[in-house]
Formats: sequence, C-alpha cells, structure tokens
Amino acid sequence: MKYFLDFLAQLKKGVIAPVYLFFGPENYLRDQAVRRLREHLLPPGAQEFDYHVLDGEVSSMQDIFSAASFAPLMAARRLVVVRGTGLFKGDGKKPDDESGILSYLAQPCTGTCLVFVTDKGVDKRRKVYKEAAKVGYAVDFTRLKPAELSKWLAKLAGEEGCSLHREAADELLSRCGRDMYTLYNEIKKLTCFVGSGKSIGPGVVREMVAGRVEENIFEVVDAAGEKDCLRALSGIRNLLLQKQQPQQIIGMVARQFRLILQVRELAAGGDTREQIIAALKMHPFVYQKIYRQRKNFDRAQLVGIINRLTELDYHIKTGRSVFYPAMETLIIKICAGK
Repeated sequence: MKYFLDFLAQLKKGVIAPVYLFFGPENYLRDQAVRRLREHLLPPGAQEFDYHVLDGEVSSMQDIFSAASFAPLMAARRLVVVRGTGLFKGDGKKPDDESGILSYLAQPCTGTCLVFVTDKGVDKRRKVYKEAAKVGYAVDFTRLKPAELSKWLAKLAGEEGCSLHREAADELLSRCGRDMYTLYNEIKKLTCFVGSGKSIGPGVVREMVAGRVEENIFEVVDAAGEKDCLRALSGIRNLLLQKQQPQQIIGMVARQFRLILQVRELAAGGDTREQIIAALKMHPFVYQKIYRQRKNFDRAQLVGIINRLTELDYHIKTGRSVFYPAMETLIIKICAGK
C-alpha cells in the first residue's frame, strides 16, 4: 500500500509527472490511481475534451503521439491513458515502437500527462523503462499483504459507520482471496446489511459471503474430520451445483488431504509455521485451517484416504464406478474412521 500512498502524497503536493507507468497485478489500485489523476487534473466538464483513452494492444506510437500532442482545451493539462501497453514488456522481444517512445520521453509534451497502464510484466533493465522512470514516475502495483488488506477493509467499513472484527476480516479474505475489487464489493454489501453503527463479525461474513471452491473443499474435509457425514456430503453436492467436474472434485479433495499430511509431517519434524508456509508456498489463512484440520486424522488415515481417492479417480475414469455413490461410500468410511 505504501507505493499507492506515496503516489497520493505527490498528487496532494501538486507534483504531476509528464509520464506515468502503472504496472503490476493489482488492478483495483491501478484504476484508483488513474481515477485520482483524472480528478486532480480535469475540472468538471473537461473530461469530454481533455481526457483520452487508447487501447495499447492496437494503438501505434503515432496514435499516442497524436493524442498527446493536442493542446488542452479546458484543463491545465490533457490526460492521455494508454491501457494494456506492451511497450515495456519483459518477454525478451524488443517492442517495434521502442525508438518512438524513447523519442517522446526525450521531449514529452508539456501540456499532457501521459499514463501507460499494464498488468503485463515490464523489463526494468531496458532503456525504455529506465527513461520512463527517470522522466516520469513508474509504480509497481503489487498485491497487498493480508495485514494491509485487513486494515483497508476496516477503513472501508469505518467509512460506512461500521466496525470490522479482525476475525471477520480474516474470514472475508479466506472466502474472497486478495482481489480488491471483490473485497470492496463484499464489504459494501456487508455494511449495507448490518447498518451504520453496527459491527461485522465472522458469523455475518459466513452468512452473507459465498465461499470459493477452495472454501467448500475445506468444509467437506472439516465435516469428514468431525465425523459429520451429512455436512460433508452436502459440501460435495454444492461443488456439483457449482458445475465442478467429478475428476476436479476428487483432485481438489485429494490435494487437501495431501496438504494436511505434509503439514502434519513437517510440524512433527519441528518446522515452524513460517518454514512450512514457505516450503509449501501456502497462504497463511490456508495454513491456519489445514493446521487445525491435521488434528482430525492420524498419518495412517491420511495415507489411506489419499490412496482411496486415487483408486476412486481411476474407477470413475474407467467407468467402473459412478461418482456420487462412490464418493458417498468413501466419505461414510472416512467419517467412521475406517
């Protein structure tokens, strides 16, 4: 989040670069940065005349030159945004328009703020990137860490007069992942549901926010570990209603049990939480749930379940078994500890 706050601080000071390069995977903050620039540069009524958006996939450097060369009509500066540009890409190929953009960077139009926006990789070793960063302002919009997202969600809730429990933020991140657009929409829905002056707890999140496929897999395995066959089978039916294919469901359930086995073995061997997360490339929220689930199974049970799921997958593929009845039998056996 610091990179975004630094950008806003520059705007507040009135420091506007002639060229910006916004890149990286965080779409929400990239779009917010463009919106803040637009609001800062263009007075009401000026957007129709002094705001121009180009498709970087099809626009040539000449198209960009033409858009940038127009003098502003109603604002101090014209804002030109080139979306999806490949001019700074890091795939090893030299862009055809590299010489053109270097010429522009050597003498950018004083009456224009030119913004390149891309979620593609950029090659920071290239001259075109170095010149853009030198002449203007290059910002890498990386994904926010869970702690940063939790603070941001609490801030959004506070703006609506609500408070957000820490456990509720964790549950929301677990269900929605780190996509900020999704999180924004969900927190707005939650604040509207509870009303101003109320608090949002984890129970409300579970009631109002649909779980992802991964969350449903956790639910199935949780229920099986707690010997709750009906809840486990209900989770399987929900996955089928979500149009998940039988082989996909078997694969996801098997992966969950493999992760439980791996976490169990690593923890028993003395590895710390951080070491396990790094070794398995696992999200902290995922680790927390799997670490809890490990207590429901011993090693022999986990190995047996994984082997049975492998056999089930083979029987389904070869037509020897029908998915749901076979999965139902397997879950009953798991719940019975067999």
